[in-house]
Amino acid sequence: MKRIFVTLDTEMDNDEHWGKHYPPEYSSVIEGIPQMLRPIWDKYNVHPIYFVSPEVLYDERCIDVLKSEVKKGAVIGAHLHPEYIEPDRIWGKEIESETAKFPCYYYSEEIEKEKLINLTEMISEKLGVTPIWYRAARFGADINTIQILKELGYQYDSSVTPHIDWSTKGGPNHSNAPVTGYKISRKCLQEEAGSEADFSGVIEKPVTIYGKRWGVIGHFLPDNWLFYRWLRPTHMTYCELKHVIRHMYKADVEEGVMMFHSMEIMINKTPYVRSRWMQKYFLWRLDRILKYAADMGYDL
Repeated sequence: MKRIFVTLDTEMDNDEHWGKHYPPEYSSVIEGIPQMLRPIWDKYNVHPIYFVSPEVLYDERCIDVLKSEVKKGAVIGAHLHPEYIEPDRIWGKEIESETAKFPCYYYSEEIEKEKLINLTEMISEKLGVTPIWYRAARFGADINTIQILKELGYQYDSSVTPHIDWSTKGGPNHSNAPVTGYKISRKCLQEEAGSEADFSGVIEKPVTIYGKRWGVIGHFLPDNWLFYRWLRPTHMTYCELKHVIRHMYKADVEEGVMMFHSMEIMINKTPYVRSRWMQKYFLWRLDRILKYAADMGYDL
């Protein structure tokens, strides 16, 4: 069966510069999901995966929306923004000056594990589901993270971004990671297990990313995530998204992972949608590429 996993990092609203504000707002969850995204999901029988950040579960309205989504076939995954959950939770006005962290790089393994335990339990308590999918904030996971996930009963990770090197920002280097799904080695998150004995017990579903954009010109562009071909409607044109799926189809790639942030569909909640027209264009790209993927035989 061919499948494209439609995944959303589900978080509080930002401003147009990725800044956080207190008290937090959650328009992308409370309004965006039921009013803008759910009609698209129903149209193409999409079963989205919502990677839920801790702060979303502090709002009863968000909880109600996500519970409704679960009843309609959505999957809930965990998305550790470690700043917003104990131990050492940061909340209140101080979130406005806090920089988003790479979980496994900023915290000790012990603290990361405590935070993951607390997030897993919170999802179970608030939403009534036990998450088996995980994506680290800022894609900041390593092999120790995978070992923790295995202990907590997770089956899938989606923290790897093939071709992308985040090390200059203090994060992981995924330059040489496999592009398609693989059984994670016990030794390294970016390596496929060579045998069952070497299998960590967690399967990686990397975000679908191929080489540089814009053909030959792309080779001369800086090594920045924006210049790679993601299955991500945030910054990719419809034609580019089609090209990614066509490449998958011709290469007989059975699975892909689309990702974007929930607040990217809202006006002035990220840098990417700054007007009503840009919002309509984002949703149009999303609608059209899901239709194209479905027409190519991919379940969603």
